[in-house]
Amino acid sequence: MENRVPETAVSALQELTTLPLRADNPYIQQWQKDGGKVAGFTCGYVPEELIYAINGSSQVLPVRMGAQECETSEDADIYLHKFSCGYTRCLMQRGLDGDYDFLDGIVWTSCCEQLRRTFEHWRDEVEFDFASMIGVPHSFDGNNRSEWFAGELQNTVTTISEQYAGSISEESLRKSIKTFNRYRQLMQELYALRTEDKPKLSGAEAMQITQAGFAMPKEIFNDKLSLALEEIRQRSGHESRARLMICGSYLDDSFLIELIEETGATVVADTLCTGSRHFEGLVDEEADPFTAIADRYLNRISCPRMVGGYEQRLKFAKETAAAARVDGIIFQRLPFCDNHAVENMMEGQSFEDDSIPTLQLEREYLAADKGRLKTRIQAFLEKIGK
Repeated sequence: MENRVPETAVSALQELTTLPLRADNPYIQQWQKDGGKVAGFTCGYVPEELIYAINGSSQVLPVRMGAQECETSEDADIYLHKFSCGYTRCLMQRGLDGDYDFLDGIVWTSCCEQLRRTFEHWRDEVEFDFASMIGVPHSFDGNNRSEWFAGELQNTVTTISEQYAGSISEESLRKSIKTFNRYRQLMQELYALRTEDKPKLSGAEAMQITQAGFAMPKEIFNDKLSLALEEIRQRSGHESRARLMICGSYLDDSFLIELIEETGATVVADTLCTGSRHFEGLVDEEADPFTAIADRYLNRISCPRMVGGYEQRLKFAKETAAAARVDGIIFQRLPFCDNHAVENMMEGQSFEDDSIPTLQLEREYLAADKGRLKTRIQAFLEKIGK
């Protein structure tokens, strides 16, 4: 399907940092106007290039689902226990409010128990053409994990293909792989500009651009990001009170990073699943494409939901912090996110042993406690002498 670009009078950088992410997104509107379908996904283990490569009566655009600017979860609380994390409850609220009625289907994973259970309510309470769940192995090791995961991916491809009389050709899959690899390379270039002595973009801008990349056809986003990179490289950069890295739970809203940067500090790096971990690692373009995709998604930097892999994740965090020359690290987590609650403390202690100051910050998904958070951040900066 030809990707037509809606006309805009603003620069690529301004567009990517202000792009609407749901039904009022002009790229999603154009995609559907041209006959395309849209699938919502919630986890970095969903192989976007597989969905994007399906050829049939309609091409399917994968869009990552957030719940930014959610103000209440009162309707979602009817279905989900208060012990569910704020992200799942706010996402459920968005679904009940009709904010995701533009989706044609959803593709989720068993990334955590809370999202897995939330999927059942989405499937039953919000109507879609298709609702697919990809089982992801919980073990970082094992002889059959790739084969089993590849089978799960094939089930999802079959579900969507049958809905839209489609299939995946090797040609379309290899093309999709190249497109998404280019996306990852461009995002790595963007993140490198954050780590310069005088960062050329803020952490909030980086988060906003990343979110835009989740809500556009990747060919268009790649072109836009290439232009935005040229704009950013022309900047002189800015001095910063402190260079910080942010780690931990799911984060898809720039409000927390904006709070941090209002203090004069700059978030120069992250290890988030909606940030650096999402585009770390390329798919092998020379190998069998289906197998290469399964291998990339299983063998990249893993999530704390995996049994094993902690040493790999810690090594990645330390290498990221060293490359960005950070003065301190903020480990943020959502309440009831047990995997990150444990791993944040473990990684934090390891960094403290290396004489890198850390802050353990619990926050709600709802942006309701900004005053408390800002006080904690200010105190942390004073503690480290910044």
